[in-house]
Amino acid sequence: MRIVNPIQKKKKILIYSPIYYPDIGGPAVQARFLSELLIENGYEVTVLKYAKGIELNSSVKIHCLNWNSNPRFIDRLYRWIFGPWISFFYLLKVKPNLVLVNSVFWNGMIMGSICYLLRIPTILKFTGDWVFESTQGQKYSVVVLNKIYSRNLLTKFMRFLQKKLIEKFTVIWVISRFRYTNVLELTKKPNIWLQRNFHDLPKLELLTNNRFVSPLIFITSARLIPHKRINILIEAMSELPNEYKLIVVGQGSEFDNLKNQTKRLDLTNRVVFLGKISTSLLYYLMSNSSAYLSWSAEEGAPNSFIEALNFGLPILSANVGGISEMCSNNSIAVKLFDPNNSDEFTLYLKTLEKNPEILQKMSNEALIESVKFSKEVNKDNFLALFSQLISNTKF
Repeated sequence: MRIVNPIQKKKKILIYSPIYYPDIGGPAVQARFLSELLIENGYEVTVLKYAKGIELNSSVKIHCLNWNSNPRFIDRLYRWIFGPWISFFYLLKVKPNLVLVNSVFWNGMIMGSICYLLRIPTILKFTGDWVFESTQGQKYSVVVLNKIYSRNLLTKFMRFLQKKLIEKFTVIWVISRFRYTNVLELTKKPNIWLQRNFHDLPKLELLTNNRFVSPLIFITSARLIPHKRINILIEAMSELPNEYKLIVVGQGSEFDNLKNQTKRLDLTNRVVFLGKISTSLLYYLMSNSSAYLSWSAEEGAPNSFIEALNFGLPILSANVGGISEMCSNNSIAVKLFDPNNSDEFTLYLKTLEKNPEILQKMSNEALIESVKFSKEVNKDNFLALFSQLISNTKF
């Protein structure tokens, strides 16, 4: 006679996320929010990440591979060779009931293929395209993925690999209809789950109107890589009143170029580079800035916009990717511009100093818009999917 243990074992979830809190970045923060939500609801969560650094007092089991997220080619080659073996090792060690690959990257896609062979259900979070991300050294005005796919033999081969690998995942998770379209172009029979990101951010106790009057302080937070086009924001600052300031949060390959541009335009006292900072400092800065700026050439539905809305921060941005989906059609919280017309963007910034009421109205609307990204509104959708996948791998 079989004896059933009255204490049911917790279901195990492995999250493979190259960056994870306390690292800065949308994938890192979102992976943290999701892992904490799952733990709150009875799951056992293990995170596999690249970079060093572990949050103390975390109930999440974190394993650091100590791999640089942006390595030299020789380091990347080492990662490509040993990455699959590392994935296989942790699958045997953790014995997960479900694996979430938290972004589209080479070793993550290989992990999905291994899980397919081992019959472990998987979720691939398709927040950015692997072929595009792997060729991100290029400068773009607006990203057209199909042109990138067909640029040369290498990108054609990479796209072929990408299509084959993502088909091994049980579910492809997309965060906007823009990304939904991307995935439809990559696979014929997808199980696509459209679900926005969510936040579990602290509430603002008080919003002061004086942050919308001169001197205006703008902020942007992103990886400093070419397609984020931070250089356009710096160029705009050179045409704005001397009282305007820009805070740049983040690090990346474009850091030196952007610093040199700032010196060349004599903006060293007006454009401040903070590099990698704590999330608490980032949120403090967002709570006290006048507006959030973005001129990226490609975005799915950026986490930084969710953070900005939560802290009542007006958003001024190029209209690319899934950004236009993040707010209601009649919302004024986000002001969007033609991504090829930075002159219009700069001209609008010039008008704000004399019209602080515009920013105040945008701020009030931002707080309203942020509610739909809250954990409370979105948690049931996440829990239902994870439960369904664990109980039925034929989702």
